[in-house]
Amino acid sequence: MNKINILDPKVANMIAAGEVVERPASVVKELVENSIDAGAQAITVEIKNGGITYIRVSDDGGGIDREDAVTAFQRHATSKIINAEDLDSILTLGFRGEALASIAAVAQVELITKSMNSDEGTLIRLDAGKMIKKESIGCPQGTTIVVKNLFYNIPARMKFLKKDATEAGYVSDVINRMILGHPEISFKYINNGKEAVFTPGNNNLISCVYSIYGKDYVRSMLPVEYDENGIKVSGLVGNADVARANRNFQSFFINGRYIKSKTLTYAVEEAYRNMLMVNKFPTVILHLNINPAMIDVNVHPTKMEVKFSNEKQVYQAVYWAVQNALYAKKHIPEVTLPKKSAFHYIPPASEKMKISEENQQQEINFVKEKVYIPEVKLQVPNFEKVPSSVSSVPNVNHAQNIEPKEEISNKNLEAPRLRDYKIIGQVFSTYIIVQKEDEMFVVDQHAAHERLRFERLLKEYNKKNIYSQSLLIPVVVTLSGPEVQVVKENMDFFKNIGFEVEDFGNNSIVIRQTPISIEEKVLKDLFLEIVGIVQSNKKDTITDMEIHTLYMIACKSAIKANRNMQQEEIEKLIEDILQLENINTCPHGRPIMISMSKYYLEKQFKRIQ
Repeated sequence: MNKINILDPKVANMIAAGEVVERPASVVKELVENSIDAGAQAITVEIKNGGITYIRVSDDGGGIDREDAVTAFQRHATSKIINAEDLDSILTLGFRGEALASIAAVAQVELITKSMNSDEGTLIRLDAGKMIKKESIGCPQGTTIVVKNLFYNIPARMKFLKKDATEAGYVSDVINRMILGHPEISFKYINNGKEAVFTPGNNNLISCVYSIYGKDYVRSMLPVEYDENGIKVSGLVGNADVARANRNFQSFFINGRYIKSKTLTYAVEEAYRNMLMVNKFPTVILHLNINPAMIDVNVHPTKMEVKFSNEKQVYQAVYWAVQNALYAKKHIPEVTLPKKSAFHYIPPASEKMKISEENQQQEINFVKEKVYIPEVKLQVPNFEKVPSSVSSVPNVNHAQNIEPKEEISNKNLEAPRLRDYKIIGQVFSTYIIVQKEDEMFVVDQHAAHERLRFERLLKEYNKKNIYSQSLLIPVVVTLSGPEVQVVKENMDFFKNIGFEVEDFGNNSIVIRQTPISIEEKVLKDLFLEIVGIVQSNKKDTITDMEIHTLYMIACKSAIKANRNMQQEEIEKLIEDILQLENINTCPHGRPIMISMSKYYLEKQFKRIQ
């Protein structure tokens, strides 16, 4: 039987390094977090060869006293906590005392630091965790740590690193998260001698977005401000223009710490429900300020995951914060075309001008002139149904007192009123042209009617009173044995969405009532699709399936493209859709209308310069 041995400290440190230091980006994360905790106002990060051969992190923070400089590289040496009770009120990003020891164990490290109370600084060099030099040095207040030849003493770990460019990409992602998490700090990021990112540190999140993503994102971001049950949510959310094919543009911060959370992701995507195209994910930057006692950040070595003492409260705060921001203003995409040019001059790097903080702010201000910043926060409606857990779906009624008049009808019982728009007509039997002042709007008739249908059904669903229409001639649908069983087991589900169905024998179901009036063939196809939804989504909540089904019913029953509409139908459709002041997408996320300005048209026809 093998004897149980106590590991040598050197081996123990190398094992610990495997938990904290996965790649160069991990080193950068830990060192930058230490700089932030030290109260730095300016942080510079420089890497070479993806950070594999060289990483430098410099700050102007509080620095380290000489007697503490050596201690800082010992395992579990930390200035952030003293006793177990401190774990309940952690406000710093680092606290375990593992980062410096773990980094030093697998690299060659140099520390230069000076505290405010010291007359001179301290230089320390370590090789694979062993101190090889310690001396006094002249230097400004703050700390600089240089990490060279990461994993040089562990070839097995080195082979798992990727190409330099790929590792540099991971580092860039870490820097971007730090920038978005701390707009009050000025960051400079240098990659292979070239400045890649600079932020002014003016505590303006819009400036950070501009520095990282560019002015197009500034134009497409909406501000978030919300406070509920002591949970403050702030930041920016993007409209459909900046939706992406993955979740890489979603950043969540708890008390300044970048984290990943399924609870927050689900809350955001539920708030965006039926605003984005399928397989598109929103761009969001959200900061949550929460009492530290409500969260546990000590659940993962990298401190990227947290636990909430009350997930429901956090979920609801984020959901309503995003909902209010999104529905504060209808977003109508504007048609613009790129300028045609035979030649495009790209200046060499030596000629590129760095944007000063003043010039950057001027451009941000120019761009923001086109960004709607709501001055009045929407009132959250007091719905009876609220999510009971993260797996449930909130009431998706929109925060507005609008009752869409869904049906296309020639009857209009309201008194006539003056319109501030003019209907020009229908083109391609699919789109309706509307003129309002100096703008032209193009409305997708199917998307518009689909939204109106969905809003009506949703309103009735939330009142538990979807209006059903009796069929003059009931429709019989033939199903497979398993499908019939699914229908029998979910009779309440079909009743809740407006269908009255009965077992008709011989693997058939008879439909006697429907929530909408559509022709028999379309009704049969619709019913088969609904059965398919229920059959393939048994793990979903009933509410999830019902909302999904309402989308489908609205889509199947809406006016189709390539259909000529009567003038009265067009007028009613446009009148109703313009009442949806804060909505401009169909339930699947496609835009209902787009706009083109008179100014743009005249410019294209060379009437103006």
